[in-house]
Amino acid sequence: MSSKVNFSFENVLGVYYAGQVVSGTAELITERSKTIRSIYITVNGFVETRWQENVEKAGADGKPVKSLETHTTTQIYYSSDKYVYGQSGGSQLELPKGKYVFPFQTTIPPQAPTSFNGTHGQIKHEVTLTIDRAVRYNNIFKQCFTVILPNDLNAKLALAQPLKRIEEKTFWWGSIFGGNKPMVMDVSTSYSAYVPGQKIHFHVVLDNQSDVQCQDVKVRLFKNVTYRGKSNDQEQLKTTEARIADKHCGEVDKHNKALFDEYLLVPPTTPSTQSEHDPIRVSYTLRFIAKTFRLHGGGDLVVDFPLVIGTVPLLGSADDKGPGQKSQQTNTNGSYRALCKYQTHLFFLQINNLLSTAEPNFQEDVRTEHFESNTYKPRYPVYQFDGKSAEANGGAAKTPVSSLYPKAVDTTPAAPVHYTPNPVSPPGKPIATEIQKTPPYPVQAPAAGAATTAPDSSFEVLGFSIPPGYQPTPTAPTDAAGSIGWK
Repeated sequence: MSSKVNFSFENVLGVYYAGQVVSGTAELITERSKTIRSIYITVNGFVETRWQENVEKAGADGKPVKSLETHTTTQIYYSSDKYVYGQSGGSQLELPKGKYVFPFQTTIPPQAPTSFNGTHGQIKHEVTLTIDRAVRYNNIFKQCFTVILPNDLNAKLALAQPLKRIEEKTFWWGSIFGGNKPMVMDVSTSYSAYVPGQKIHFHVVLDNQSDVQCQDVKVRLFKNVTYRGKSNDQEQLKTTEARIADKHCGEVDKHNKALFDEYLLVPPTTPSTQSEHDPIRVSYTLRFIAKTFRLHGGGDLVVDFPLVIGTVPLLGSADDKGPGQKSQQTNTNGSYRALCKYQTHLFFLQINNLLSTAEPNFQEDVRTEHFESNTYKPRYPVYQFDGKSAEANGGAAKTPVSSLYPKAVDTTPAAPVHYTPNPVSPPGKPIATEIQKTPPYPVQAPAAGAATTAPDSSFEVLGFSIPPGYQPTPTAPTDAAGSIGWK
């Protein structure tokens, strides 16, 4: 390839929160000169979903006919364009070979959704450099970056409440031998919400009064993604479930009782979606399973809890030792105490983070699925409550990633950047910046007027170099977009 672009973000990891300013440089290196109209940089964010399903509909003769139906949706959240070389609809320019550095900058909307890359859709934030070529296909270079919509778990008092439930199950296997006693599972957690890198301490009591052996008590964290799409003006939904964390506690024999005080570590993963109407919604389920033999009938004993994954931990949750270990508070005037706790949240949360937790690292999503050809893996905040980097449950620790906000003493002053000036930016003359695009991919609109080349100029057309002094035949079109005639 004769050209390449290196994108550099002011934030070295390319991670930003919604509402922040994303900025950086695009370094263009071209190995040969080109005839172009302009170069512009687009910073945008959009959501896209697409999947196919086999449907059966009545044909013309009334008989059912199977067909493949595509469900899709696209929504642009923001888009900004800036011409850095030339102008929209301008005349042709010669871009000599060499190295060019162009700046880009835009403000991310405060409610821009968190970056996501899944099987049937993506929430994508990217920077695109487009070289608008006169008589060739445009050269387009793209680079994704991560945007995180803050999800402060302290904003909802209900998330600080524990999860607790008692479920039981009977099996027909026991009734064969004259007994019908149940298997009872009592489960609880300290809170209803956590952040990546935090331990979900749980308390499980399995009272196996039945004649069925429990092979294993499993605790799993599932990531649920719901995609919205449209086909023939009808909304369709597609839901996937993926296990991102797993814990095996052990077996419990029949007529026995066991207690498990363990924890499940939350890996780097997408925060829960806060809006109910987004085209892509992410939620989580914490599942407790008492595994039994299928032959015994009735299936496994399962307890499911909805769990929220956020970006800011609950106040005081860094010292969590498990259900029942939290400091006991009197029930008198409890709602008033909770209200005061929430009102002073900003102050105490800052102190709590300084004493109990470090600044979060930003690590790649633990999941490996991706939408079509987009292999970019967003980074999400991961907290280190015990001074160690987050690791997979039962796996090896990952190499820690530098913080988004490095300390000033550890930061080397950046060298001054010399930007390439725009050769076509006369003072006082407005430059058209609007581009007609087909979302979500930016497409340069055709030139408004014909671009005429001077008789003594040389420019590149379809790989040929037209010599100086060349004159087209009288019947040949004079615009650059038309066909070319030779004498």
